[in-house]
Amino acid sequence: SSATPALTPLMLDEASGKLVVWDGQKAGSAVGILVLPLEGTETVLTYYKSGTFATEAIRWPESVDEHKKANAFAGSALSHAALP
Repeated sequence: SSATPALTPLMLDEASGKLVVWDGQKAGSAVGILVLPLEGTETVLTYYKSGTFATEAIRWPESVDEHKKANAFAGSALSHAALP
């Protein structure tokens, strides 16, 4: 595993059932946001599963466009909005 910054979107890995960094490929598949940064050696992580976050603060994958960002957390208790 590698270092991961706080506020990174997370998804469930279908094969392992573990939380992993959201790959940005499918809108609606992000289910959490990492609370604390990871060094890559941890066996557990802390994540938000509900709440509203500033869009600009979330550590999105670089390949994610505005449409996937807008719908990343569809169906979950997470949302985001641009800062005024």
